[in-house]
Amino acid sequence: MKKLAITLTALTLALALAACGSTAGSSSSTASSSAASSSASSSASSESSSATAVDTSDLTSLMDALFSGIAEDQMPMLMPQEDGSKYAPLTEENSEYNTGVALSAYKEGICAEAAMSAQAHSICLLKANSAEEAAKLAEDVAANANPNKWICVSAERTIVAYSGDTVLLAMSFNDLAQTVLDNFTAQFGAENVTVVKDETGADMAMPEGGDVTSDPVAAMPEDASGAL
Repeated sequence: MKKLAITLTALTLALALAACGSTAGSSSSTASSSAASSSASSSASSESSSATAVDTSDLTSLMDALFSGIAEDQMPMLMPQEDGSKYAPLTEENSEYNTGVALSAYKEGICAEAAMSAQAHSICLLKANSAEEAAKLAEDVAANANPNKWICVSAERTIVAYSGDTVLLAMSFNDLAQTVLDNFTAQFGAENVTVVKDETGADMAMPEGGDVTSDPVAAMPEDASGAL
C-alpha cells in the first residue's frame, strides 16, 4: 500500500512537471511569435510612413505624391482632361477662379479639381517665377483663394504652404487636406516648408474683394476644372 502511494505521488509529480514545461514552451513560443509580429508590423509601418521622393520640379509627379496614402474611396473623382492628362493646367481663364491670383503672378501651375461641384475639393500647385517670389505668391493665394467657390458647399479646410519656388493650395475635406500637407512636407522636408494659412471652415473669412459666391455659376470660367 505504501509503495502504491509513493508510485502514485511520483506519477503525479511527473505529470505536473510535464504540464509546466509544455505551458512554458507554449508561452515562450507565443511571446516569440508576438515579438516577431510586432517587429514586422513596426517595420511595415516605418516603410509606409517614409515617402518616396519624387522630382519636385515636375508638378504632375509632385501632385501624384501628394495623394499618396489616400484611400480610393476617400478621394473624389477628378475632372477628366480633354488631352488625357491627370490634372488641369492653370490658365489665364481659370487661374483666379482656382487660386485667387492671375496667371501672370507665377510661372505655371496645375489643379486637381473634383468632377462634381457638390464636392468641395481642389488641390493646386504653383511654380513661382523664383524662390524669392514664392513667399509673396503664397501670401496672395492665402488672401484671395475662395474656399466657397463651389455651388452650395464650402471646403472644410484651406491650407497654403510653400517650399522653394513651389506653392501648395489645398481646399478640401479636413483629413484629406492634412494628408496632402503631410505629403508635401515629406517631399521637401519639414525644415523647408512654410505654412502661410491653415484654417477650417468655421475660421475662414471672406476673401478680399467681397462675396464672390452670390452667383457662383457666373463666377466660374468656361474652362474651370470643376463640373457643374
